[in-house]
Amino acid sequence: MKQIIKFIDADVDGCGTNVESMIEVEGNQELTNGIVQRTKDAIEKYKKENDGEYDTDSIIDVACKHLESEGYMCDYISEDATIEF
Repeated sequence: MKQIIKFIDADVDGCGTNVESMIEVEGNQELTNGIVQRTKDAIEKYKKENDGEYDTDSIIDVACKHLESEGYMCDYISEDATIEF
């Protein structure tokens, strides 16, 4: 089963700018609330271990490593088109 996870790195510059990234995960079962929570926990642990010094890519790498440990495969994806209005 393939699913999309959207990551939002909030207020990256202190001026309200968010960085959004998406990954596609594939596994034998649908993502559960428990898997999502454990992934969030892995991210928070990484942030604490690095004293708040991290970037968006490193956070996504941590999330993917965790999801892979749960039996999922991860791929970065991006939109095919952007429409701003």
